Amino acid sequence: MFGLDILLIAIACVTIPLVVASVMLDIFYAEKKQVRFSLRRTSLWYLSMFTLSFVPAVLVMTING
Repeated sequence: MFGLDILLIAIACVTIPLVVASVMLDIFYAEKKQVRFSLRRTSLWYLSMFTLSFVPAVLVMTING
């Protein structure tokens, strides 16, 4: 249970910077491609960053746990 608590705290601490990073990434992408800012595309950026950062961590904790 201690490992799950650490994982939840890590998710809480990293989620806000990931949201900010995904918004900034979409703003830069929109400027470069000359398209409008899109919340749908921003959510896809966030989902991809979240998946790349947390899925391996969860797998490691569940395999070692």
